[in-house]
Amino acid sequence: TAVSINLAVVEAAVKNKADAIIVHHGMFWKSDETVIRGYRKHRIKKIIENDISLFAYHLPLDLHPEISNNRLILKGLGVDDIEEPEDTKIRYSFGLKGVFQSPPSFDEFVHRVNNLFGTESRVFHYGSDKISSLYVVSGAGRNMIDQVSRLGVDAYLTGDAQENTEYVAKEELLNYIYAGHYNTEKPGIKELGEQIKRQFQLDVQFIDISNPL
Repeated sequence: TAVSINLAVVEAAVKNKADAIIVHHGMFWKSDETVIRGYRKHRIKKIIENDISLFAYHLPLDLHPEISNNRLILKGLGVDDIEEPEDTKIRYSFGLKGVFQSPPSFDEFVHRVNNLFGTESRVFHYGSDKISSLYVVSGAGRNMIDQVSRLGVDAYLTGDAQENTEYVAKEELLNYIYAGHYNTEKPGIKELGEQIKRQFQLDVQFIDISNPL
């Protein structure tokens, strides 16, 4: 298993004599060109030559009621309650709200985030010094900041940011933490692999290809 398909993942699968690769981010997206050439050609050629199957689960994994990235992130951070937003537009982001009965300090919360993902998150600390509630959107959640700022949570945890993110966080008095698109989308695909291993007694390995974004 891996977060995204790339040549390094394919080569690792070949080296380990894998029968299949399961990823969260697949080979093709709506905006991509339909001609198979360049890096896609090289990936597909190596996959076919080595008789490997490729499975990609994007939105089904984002929406999964048990092993979605957001649900696993909230559990990993130790929240006491997990809630789905009532606003259907926000719910479409696949995000979830977490509530702490014993709110950690902002610094303790960031420490938990960094430990969970094994990284140094970037933070904009413009909200409360105590984190009673947070909203999580794994991956590319930067465009959700307007909606999240209206939810009344103390912190927004996502994978990325853009040029105006800090301005908005400051003006909305919101703590904004981003830990990387790649890092925040590891939990779901890793847990999917673990469940496959347990249910079908298969040898499953997670290929962690370091990604700074």
